[in-house]
Amino acid sequence: MAVRLFEGKKQAAAYLQYRVAPHELTSRIMSFMEKKFNLAVDVGCGSGQGTTLLAPYFTKVVGTDISPTQLEMALASGFPANVSYRQCPAEELPFASGEVDLVTAMTAAHWFDRQRFLQEADRVLRPGGCLALLSYTMDMELEYGDVSNTLNDICKEVDI
Repeated sequence: MAVRLFEGKKQAAAYLQYRVAPHELTSRIMSFMEKKFNLAVDVGCGSGQGTTLLAPYFTKVVGTDISPTQLEMALASGFPANVSYRQCPAEELPFASGEVDLVTAMTAAHWFDRQRFLQEADRVLRPGGCLALLSYTMDMELEYGDVSNTLNDICKEVDI
């Protein structure tokens, strides 16, 4: 189960005001993908700063978060017409298998049940889709079947 923090309005407002929006990292992710796609899902989106950065690249962007208060802040902040928000745990995404082009978690994956989240991201991503985990630090290890070492090597290689 994901950790539930930032539930109060005061904490959610501070998160919206002070959280860094990763413009440079979003541009780098999109350079790997090379063209506009249909659906991006920003998991653990908080108040939506990273979610809205994806809007120019996708037909539809959905930010998900477990916290109704964070989503309330995202909805109140204004957002492009192709962006929407849904409340759900990171480990139970409301999308069909193979439906999603990009799954991001911007400074949120450290709160998730990583094994369950990685299984869920694998389920919803289309073949050739992209999973991008952004964090202030990569002091966590990913475990996912027989590709665990490869995933961790990629994280160390792309660490900027």
